[in-house]
Amino acid sequence: MFNLEKHKAILVRILKDIYTDNTLGPILGFKGGSAAMLFYGLPRMSVDLDCDLLDPTKEDFVFEKVEQIVSKYGTIKNKNKKYFTLFFEISYADPDRNIKVEINRRNFGSEYEILNYFGLSMKVMTQKDMFANKLAALYERAERANRDIFDVWFFLQNNWPINKELVEKRLNITFRECLEACITKITKIADRTILAGLGEILDTKQKIWVKTKLKTETLFLLRVLLDKENN
Repeated sequence: MFNLEKHKAILVRILKDIYTDNTLGPILGFKGGSAAMLFYGLPRMSVDLDCDLLDPTKEDFVFEKVEQIVSKYGTIKNKNKKYFTLFFEISYADPDRNIKVEINRRNFGSEYEILNYFGLSMKVMTQKDMFANKLAALYERAERANRDIFDVWFFLQNNWPINKELVEKRLNITFRECLEACITKITKIADRTILAGLGEILDTKQKIWVKTKLKTETLFLLRVLLDKENN
């Protein structure tokens, strides 16, 4: 069985090592599912760490530093500088259990704010930009989009603001076109596959809700948002 608490504990320890390093923390912007879980109440486990590189001149330095940090917590199975992604295996779990640390070099102009996690200060992507990037990821991702759907539902349900200009800049389409495409994409997802990529990070009650409600609830909220765009 996947031990979510142990996995989360290692995620937090890696973050602590990154953001207590005053040469590394200031140039990494924390984002994605783990940031939403730790800072904004996202009610699902997130198994990876995602950051943006805020100073492109420090690419080599950051790559080496992050490698040193993650190597303390498991065996690095793969590292790739082309896409600036580090993978490593967590030794307490089964051989296929990995944590992915990904540092993105693409800059879409996202904003970050200093937030505190039990005394640890981090640069965290703002809600409006996190929502924008998540919606764009849902549009772009060819597969394994169910986590994106869950997150988009949560953001909509909780009335998060969204940076429409960031969506348009990243995708090179209008915000309305993005919404229409995401609605079409979700509509085509078979109900029997809605838990794929989500099942292991939800509790039993959440799984039941996702199987019966996630698709229809997300489509409803996206259609409401699209209606506002059209009026």
